[in-house]
This record gives sequence, structure tokens and C-alpha cells, in this order.
Amino acid sequence: MSFKDMTHVIRATSLTGYREVMRELGVSPSPLLAQFAIDAALLDDADALLPMESVCGLLEASSRATRCPDLGLRIARHQDHDQLGVLGLVMKSASTPAEACSIVSRFIFVQGTAFRIEVQEPGLLVPDTVSVNFLIVGIAQGLQRQTLELTLGTSFQAGQQRDPFGKKIKAVSLPHSLGGAIGRYRDFFGLPVYENQPHAALHCDAAGWHMPIADAVPEVSQMIKEHLERNFPAHAPHPAQHPVLRPVPRMSDRVRVALRPLIGTPQANRDDVARVLAIHPRTLHRQLLAEGTSFQQIKDTIRKELALKYLTETNATLAQLSVLLGFPEQSALSRACRKWFDMPPTHIRNRSKAAGVG
Repeated sequence: MSFKDMTHVIRATSLTGYREVMRELGVSPSPLLAQFAIDAALLDDADALLPMESVCGLLEASSRATRCPDLGLRIARHQDHDQLGVLGLVMKSASTPAEACSIVSRFIFVQGTAFRIEVQEPGLLVPDTVSVNFLIVGIAQGLQRQTLELTLGTSFQAGQQRDPFGKKIKAVSLPHSLGGAIGRYRDFFGLPVYENQPHAALHCDAAGWHMPIADAVPEVSQMIKEHLERNFPAHAPHPAQHPVLRPVPRMSDRVRVALRPLIGTPQANRDDVARVLAIHPRTLHRQLLAEGTSFQQIKDTIRKELALKYLTETNATLAQLSVLLGFPEQSALSRACRKWFDMPPTHIRNRSKAAGVG
């Protein structure tokens, strides 16, 4: 199937853990993947896109074949922030649950073009909560159950990985009957679970919805938001014109733009920058290599430029500059300056002052 034939697409990372769960349940995944024309090799390509209808059909058929009604949740146990790519990084850095949800809901189509998130504030089912509703559009209702549960489960786990996000989730609801399996859902979420409700939803504590989180990194969150706004439209177009598929020249330039604001933060690493750019780290490495450079070379170049700027234009101490540039200690800054400029940082600053610069 070609991209022009697809109504909706979804990232292959959504099936992370699928083969492992199927084997645990005693059913070979290969015939089912073949039945829905999904190339098994694509499941190992984090940048691959799959037809959404095929993925939904695969999960429903797999649930029947294994007689496992909670298959989506079992697959979700294998997933975390990494499977959500740039949206996972938003959840790791946002200042409040409300901010994280606002950004993710605007750009959820980056993960899958049929996904939508709606926020009800206040929520109608559970008192004193905000309801975060997960929807799938353009896919037959009978094909949605396992994909909805997988998406809900992965989102829940990503929230649990960041305290106090997880503690703010008070209940879960699903739009179908869970029957005798409801105990499995309660075990997975560790929360009240309501079946046969209007939406698949996470119900979050209203009092903490706008409350700042201590480990937030506002500058990173803002940078990611600006990146998404620059590179993706506000609403998902037809997948044939989806920005995920649009070729972008010079990966080195994109890395430089994404990395510069992160210098001096824990996020100034290849994996997090790859998430910002919605690309797998290995793919980023290959593309930079093809351009004759590397992530570390780009990072060193930015550090060199910033070091010269700070040393000649500011009065910040060397200890402060070490932190700003992300060096573990002042001696590392001194070694870097000797490598870059053939002199220690104090000589650079003294020469600058003698020349009347800064």
C-alpha cells in the first residue's frame, strides 16, 4: 500500500512490544502481520509509518486469536516516553499537566493522524477532575478498542514516569464493556475504572491541573512547542501531505537549531534532540554522518561559539560559564578552551579586555 492510498497513518513505534506479547500468549505474530500486510521489518524502524486501519485491524484480530481482551494494555507495558517521541519529551519537561496536555493535544497527529485529544474542564464523570478524552477518527468503531486501550495505557505510563503527574490521575474510563476482565484493568491502572462511558479518558485532579511542577524545564518545553509550531500545521492534513513525510534538507542545521537552546541542560544529548526532531537517534546519526559531521561535533561547535561569546561579552565567573556550557567542572572548560583557542579561558578574557572588546 502506498502513502497516497492511506487514509490515516500511525508511527510503527505504536507496536513496540506487540511481538513479545503475542509470543508470551502462545500465538505467532507473523501470520497476523502478513494478514494485514504489515512488514515485520518496519516494526524495528522507529521512523516508519503504517496504515492506521491495518494496525487497528491487526490488534483486534490479535486480541481474538489470543482470547486476550486486554491485549492493548499488555502491549502498553512495553512502552514509555520513548515511543511517544517528541510528545514524550513534552510530557517530561512541561511546567504543568495543563501545559503538557495543551501541547500534546495540538500535535497528537504527529504520533497518528487519526488521534485526537479533547479536554473537559471540569470533567463530568468524576467530581473535582479534568477529563482528558482520547478519540480515534476515521476508523470504524469496531476496530478501535485495542488501539484506544493501547494509547490510553501508554499515555498513563508516560504520566506515571514523572512525579507528580501520575499522582494527579484519579480514575480511568473506557467506552466499552470490560466484562469479567475488569480486574485486569484495575490492576494495570491501580485506580477506579469505569466501563461503558462516552470516552476513553484519564480523569485528573482539578486542583493540581494548573499547579507548577518542581522539576519542570520551561525553556525546553517552550523550545519544543516552537519547533512543533514551525514544522507542523495546527491541524493534521491528509497523510499524503503530512509533514512527517516531508523531506527536510540538512539535518545538521536542524540539529543545531534544536540543540543550541539546550546547551547547559540535561536535555543537550542526542536522544532528546532526536525526540525534538521526531526522528530516531540512529537515523539522526546516519544522516549527520552522510553530511560529514556528528552530533558531538555540532555540540562542540556550539559550545565553542558560546564560550567565546561569554568570555568576551560577559563578566560571568568561570564556574558559572562551566554550568552554562554544560561542563561537569571548571577544569573541563579550561581544557576545552586550550583545545579550541590554544589558551586558557582567563587569557581569552584578559585579551578581550585589553583590546577594549565587551
